[in-house]
Amino acid sequence: MKKKISFVQPNFQQGPKEFNAYYLPYSAGVILSYAFSDPTVSEQWQIADLIWRREPIESCAQRLSASDLVAFSTYVWNHRYNYALARRVKQINPACVIVFGGPEPAIENPQLFVDEPFMDLVIKMEGEITFKRILKEFDSDYTQIPGLLINHTQGLINTGDSARIDNLDQIPSPYLTGIFDRIIAENPEVIWNATLETNRGCPYQCTFCDWGSLTYNKVKKFNLDRVFDELEWIGKNCGFVTITDANFGMFIERDDAITDKLIEVQKKYGRLSSFSMTWAKNQKNEVVGIVKKLIEQSPNFGQGLTVSVQSMDHDVLENIKRRNLDQHKIDEIFALCDRNNIPVYTELILGLPGETVASWKEAFWKIFRAGNHTGINILQAQLLENAEMNLLQKRLWRLEAVPVFDYMSGSYGDTDLNECVDVVVSTKDIPREAMLDTLVWNSFIQTFHINGMTSYCARFMASQGMDYAEFYDQLWQQIQKDSGRR
Repeated sequence: MKKKISFVQPNFQQGPKEFNAYYLPYSAGVILSYAFSDPTVSEQWQIADLIWRREPIESCAQRLSASDLVAFSTYVWNHRYNYALARRVKQINPACVIVFGGPEPAIENPQLFVDEPFMDLVIKMEGEITFKRILKEFDSDYTQIPGLLINHTQGLINTGDSARIDNLDQIPSPYLTGIFDRIIAENPEVIWNATLETNRGCPYQCTFCDWGSLTYNKVKKFNLDRVFDELEWIGKNCGFVTITDANFGMFIERDDAITDKLIEVQKKYGRLSSFSMTWAKNQKNEVVGIVKKLIEQSPNFGQGLTVSVQSMDHDVLENIKRRNLDQHKIDEIFALCDRNNIPVYTELILGLPGETVASWKEAFWKIFRAGNHTGINILQAQLLENAEMNLLQKRLWRLEAVPVFDYMSGSYGDTDLNECVDVVVSTKDIPREAMLDTLVWNSFIQTFHINGMTSYCARFMASQGMDYAEFYDQLWQQIQKDSGRR
């Protein structure tokens, strides 16, 4: 009789409730497709359950406890749920092997299994090779498998790092191998959001990110024919697609061809109503051409171009190991977007190491001077479990964070196990009271300039020699004096 494996990767419902839209559990699917491509695994194992949404803990745990192994793909949007579910499965069936992976488990914490004793194995970093070996060598000496943390009676055992997959063509597509066919057939009312991974890796080491800071390396690409085949499958079966490349547009000719295919399947099948991607950090002018093509030819494209600067202060960028576009290059990109009527967005993150109130405000003046007045997205820094900013920089820069619940899209109504993210509320350079004042100032600058109340006045005055800093400093001071402001 074959052994049973279940995989858990739940997410929240996406968009308005009437959409009934959910992500397909891509990470679970790609790991399973890789493992089951090995005849030894497929002869010995069968997939019992694939959890893709948050079900009631007790009934779900009772069902999963019949499996020999239950794996959990875990990140900020499901970690509290996954931990509670795994804990209950272990209570019901202590013999069930519990395997965790994903960015969230605290792999640098020597007390990991003291804090989370229900975990038997934790996979570090990329999971395909290590997970397949767990299935092939099930119930044996896991200490010989690189890439694991093992909950042993003698304490935590670290087996070192596993090699990464050099040739991504070794990984069968979960879409094309039928991993998701059953859950799609059983849930015809669901609108699915697919994940498209055309390459893997990130060449940057941003310390606030648990992607680049942990997987800094050469970017590896999936075969383009495979990507096209996956887009065909997605176009037939899904309403949304999220391209998860860390830097879409990095490979101009290739990504332009992927864009053409995306537009083609949108028009051919009429199902893909929306899609999103993360644009390359260091952009070439040709990226603007890709965005223009999407705006002009895609039946549904609600994005513009995002230029993610995060900070405009050189020292802060050094602290977070971030290399942004040169100032003149940002000016050029903004001007090019303006000439082509392309919406452009700039991201800034408040609470990064070394950012001061003065440098934070100066970032806005620099962006305004560069020509972006309407598309500035203000984010609050987060401490992600395995990011360098949390592991190494937190103490040095006195980063204090608080858990914020209902922070993620789709988390409404989840009253029993609200997920949370740790949001930075104080730093060495911006204490808590100053942070609160800065948040108020952010609302001021959003209301008056970015949302347009005084934008044209400020721009006219800038053309006459009055800088944005002076204009808004005077307006801010005047508002503070206004006795009727409350």
